[in-house]
Amino acid sequence: MLLFVFFINHFQVRIILAGDSPNTVNYKDAYEDPGASAVFEGTLLPFIHKDVEVSCRGNVDTDKEGEYTLTYSAEEGRHSAQAERTVIVKDIKGPEITLITNTDAYTPYNHEYQEEGYTAIDQKDGDVTANVKREVKADKVIYTVSVAAGNITVKERTIVYDDRKAPEISLSGGNEVTVYLGNVWTDTYSAADDSDDDVTDKVTIEGSVDTNTIGDYTLTYTVSDAHDHTAQAQRIVHVTQPPVNVQYGTADAKAIYLTFDDGPGEATAHLLDILDRYGVKATFFTTSCYSGYTDLIGEEARRGHTVAVHTYTHDYASIYASSDAYWADFNAQNAVIQQQTGTASSLLRFPGGSSNTISANYTSGIMTALVQQANANGIYYYDWNVSSGDAGGTTDTNTIIANVEDQVAANSSYGTASIVLQHDYKSFTVEAVDDIIEWGLANGYHFEQLSPGSFTVHHHISN
Repeated sequence: MLLFVFFINHFQVRIILAGDSPNTVNYKDAYEDPGASAVFEGTLLPFIHKDVEVSCRGNVDTDKEGEYTLTYSAEEGRHSAQAERTVIVKDIKGPEITLITNTDAYTPYNHEYQEEGYTAIDQKDGDVTANVKREVKADKVIYTVSVAAGNITVKERTIVYDDRKAPEISLSGGNEVTVYLGNVWTDTYSAADDSDDDVTDKVTIEGSVDTNTIGDYTLTYTVSDAHDHTAQAQRIVHVTQPPVNVQYGTADAKAIYLTFDDGPGEATAHLLDILDRYGVKATFFTTSCYSGYTDLIGEEARRGHTVAVHTYTHDYASIYASSDAYWADFNAQNAVIQQQTGTASSLLRFPGGSSNTISANYTSGIMTALVQQANANGIYYYDWNVSSGDAGGTTDTNTIIANVEDQVAANSSYGTASIVLQHDYKSFTVEAVDDIIEWGLANGYHFEQLSPGSFTVHHHISN
């Protein structure tokens, strides 16, 4: 018996989705549809098929969270098919932390890391930098930030610890100091390192100074830090005879003229109160180096002291560049004095004194010319015959007291008045004034202020 079996070939359109469904996309990110393909095929021989064009209906708005449906359709003749993809838009991405980094920056050993900066921006919540939590662990900084959706971002920075600098040596009074023969000189210096901080106690000094012997003495300062960086500095100490003085006016051996240079500064107000306490008048050779204290020039005048010109800038290179440059500086300071006191001054003290040699670095013979010009224009200049040592010789108040008292007594024994040089912006020298006045009054001295025609000291001019 012959049996016939018949198979019916059914045709269909089949849609194949590329990618996932449901498909999740981050809020605000661009959505790229992975698409779909379709084939027209039979059930008996499915490997024999025909590609069919697919259309898509629907859209995804990533600016709004929610679920979106995309419908894919395909047709071939009377056959058709549909498929759907669900797209979920939600905030699934953490904020972006950006670390600001200076490629040359480093943290010295034994110091805390100094934050270079960072930002945190979230696509939904915006700037969330204020929410960043920061934790330092060994050589790492861990930055953590979370947002309302629960997304968390963690970022790490590696701290670069290093020591790239040698210590710095600071010499009080500068690299060159002049000490008058027989005076006490105290060597003052400090050394600081970016990793080890204060390393003054590690400084070694080669050389010595004999203030009882005239000469030039070289001191070499050396210091090393814990990472073998070494620094050196040199100071030359000139031990010299006091300048040859030419004196004018009445040489009252019991007269002391207290004069103060370079102010007003932070210690000037206290000095004025000390002088008031004893009824002593002094002379102030003023500058404009400390702008916050300029009004004390007027206060000096109101309290009955002599206000005179020292310099507007105290910049030797510009002051002594030429005669015109010097008088421009003089006039600038005198304008400040006139504005503060109502009257310009005809009294001055040259920066460095008339015997200075530093001016020769800028203009040969300028001090000789300036002295002649001052005399020709009725301007009185004053040097000194008592050096307190506060210009670089010492920062010790007791040493200043001893220097002044010893030199005043020596001048008096020669029948000469004393013009004392101090600097009123330095508190350690102002603190000496009480003792100087009390010693002077107890030993029969009286205190005077400079004025045209008063006792005058002029140094030997060296340039």
